[in-house]
Amino acid sequence: MNKLEIFIKNLCGEFNNDNQLKKEFESGKVVHPKARHINNVCNHKIKNLPENFEGYFVIEESYYEQGKFKNVLPHLFLFTLNKDNNVVLTSYDLPENISKADFRNDNEDLVINYNELKISSKFTPMVYKENNGVYEGESISNFSSETEFTLKERIEDGKMYVSEVFRKNGKITFGFVDPIIYEKKSN
Repeated sequence: MNKLEIFIKNLCGEFNNDNQLKKEFESGKVVHPKARHINNVCNHKIKNLPENFEGYFVIEESYYEQGKFKNVLPHLFLFTLNKDNNVVLTSYDLPENISKADFRNDNEDLVINYNELKISSKFTPMVYKENNGVYEGESISNFSSETEFTLKERIEDGKMYVSEVFRKNGKITFGFVDPIIYEKKSN
């Protein structure tokens, strides 16, 4: 199994931050939303994928709840290895002809046309460095002249630490510097 296959095995599955929230409730200081990620390879849902394609497209479904606030964010990511044998995350725009509600791993009718896919012009690809089975990456993207998005991730056996922060004119407008700690549900 190569580095990319090991990474994908750690990345894919269903994750939540229930244990993190339990500890926050017990301490009396709830900081993070209830969060869930469902990540799965979706190459089989993509028509016109080039022969011998060496990357993995992954649908990431993100679900967040805090009080009455609920948010669902699907993403399409491509994971590849670069020339230095590091994993690279490239974000793609969701296809315009597919609704957010339909862009799910469990949607058996979902078909994506590779020839119509567009790399996100906003997101700076993230490179993960691996050290003893722990993958860490950081990406800083300028969504506009005033808005900066910082994504930091650490992925290790059964856990993902995800910090997402939006800053407008240098001030945090949304997100968490302290990461959401996702743990993989056992099947």
